[in-house]
Amino acid sequence: MNSSLNFLGPPAQRTLADAMRYEPGLSMDFLADIALPVGEYDSSRPLNLGQNRVYGRLGLPTIIQLGSWVPGSRTTLEFLPAVWMFGPNNNYLGQTLKTDPLFQLDAHLTRDLTENLWGSLDAAWFQGGQASINGVAGNRLNNIGLGVTLGYTINDNIALTIGYKSTINDSAPDALRMDNFMVSLVFGWHPLIQGAKRLKSEQ
Repeated sequence: MNSSLNFLGPPAQRTLADAMRYEPGLSMDFLADIALPVGEYDSSRPLNLGQNRVYGRLGLPTIIQLGSWVPGSRTTLEFLPAVWMFGPNNNYLGQTLKTDPLFQLDAHLTRDLTENLWGSLDAAWFQGGQASINGVAGNRLNNIGLGVTLGYTINDNIALTIGYKSTINDSAPDALRMDNFMVSLVFGWHPLIQGAKRLKSEQ
């Protein structure tokens, strides 16, 4: 479950005229996520899709507009500071698993390469999140990742995004090593998008 509320930045885009005049400038939201322990869970296995506990995140997604807001030459600096909080899993291999809060900081420098193609340099830092099983503590996370993302707008309703990210401070024997490759295809529909399409067709 996800909820986001804008408290700093431009007003909501309620009409086509609002969308045409939109510029993020400095925009900040309040973000709240929560995950509930629903679905299948097998307490005899250490790895499960379900985690058998409530967890969630509070964050402040922030966008800083750099330069003019002209399609094909837009540049933004984006940040997501957040903290993850975890409830206990009281049936982890018959034991109790607890996890300390985890701090997250994502940063993205994005740039339009054309009107339909954009790129982003990405960085992420995760710190904290020490887990313990029946009071026996493991290691705290302190991981930094760097990556790159490319996005392409196929048409007004469909967008394709491809990204790659890898940890860089992973030379220690017990360090977390991760390579993440992501592909997403998103379909979106909104009356404002359809209004903009009709406006283009009439020109």
